[in-house]
Amino acid sequence: MEIRLFREYLVLSKLLNFSRAAEQLGMTQPVLSRHLKYLEEQFDTKLLDRNTHQVELTKTGKLLAEEAEKIIGQYESAFQVIRESLGKSQHSLSIMFLGAATREFFSDFLVHFRKHHEAISIDCRDTELDAIPGSIDRRECDLGFIVRPDRHQSDNSFRHLELFKDPLCLAVHKNHPLAKQQKVSIRELASWPLIGVDKKTSPLAGDCNSYFLERYGLNYGPDIVGHNLSTCCFNLELNESAVVLLPKHQSYLLGKNATLVEIEEKDCRFNVELIWDPKNKNPSIETFMSDLKSFLCNRPGYE
Repeated sequence: MEIRLFREYLVLSKLLNFSRAAEQLGMTQPVLSRHLKYLEEQFDTKLLDRNTHQVELTKTGKLLAEEAEKIIGQYESAFQVIRESLGKSQHSLSIMFLGAATREFFSDFLVHFRKHHEAISIDCRDTELDAIPGSIDRRECDLGFIVRPDRHQSDNSFRHLELFKDPLCLAVHKNHPLAKQQKVSIRELASWPLIGVDKKTSPLAGDCNSYFLERYGLNYGPDIVGHNLSTCCFNLELNESAVVLLPKHQSYLLGKNATLVEIEEKDCRFNVELIWDPKNKNPSIETFMSDLKSFLCNRPGYE
């Protein structure tokens, strides 16, 4: 039985929500359901009780969650021991990044880093925001790039390095009345239906929008819910009256019928950051961070 099935089940057992678990794991809900069914067939028993209102672990499901955690811990420990015996553990890094948010900057830095540290192999994976913290916590990656609202409370269980700031923008259909304006106030959005990510299934992505609206006394209750920001932007192509909030760097998601409008409030900005777990003892992290800080100091516009 593959170790990843136990990892998936452990995430599902903690969240008790198929949509959120699938999002965090970077997979589709049908695939996660299929893997759960496989586990139930292997053990010949139900692991979860599901109805229209909630998901609960069965008695055997709780037992498997406890054992899965032990199995994963033992696997990671054995894997680390073998890598150390071969001298490989100090020469690799796994990094998750957020597409256009960091691609150009990150590519430039990796060229620089690899010239000076040829012995360190780097595995890079593009993913969704909500998948990154859990992956770092489970040691599935060493470092991850995230986006969070400026001044929003950060997760104290991780170390953070701010890279740059990115403004909040409004996306509308080209036939929308706001499309002719260069800038709009965030308070004007109360008059228009909002297409947004469901905070229950994607809490971090949802927070990226709800934080700004709630700070200005507006409720975040999307009139049209999208699985992710890409889906929200696609729905905008079909809706001439709705609006979508997004960081400026993600404007590439917009179709030919949409346009981007700036938010005039200067405090509506995102921080693009690199995070890592201080308990992760991979020595290549220190090497990477030291070079990254030096690289940033020599980059125009970095403070």
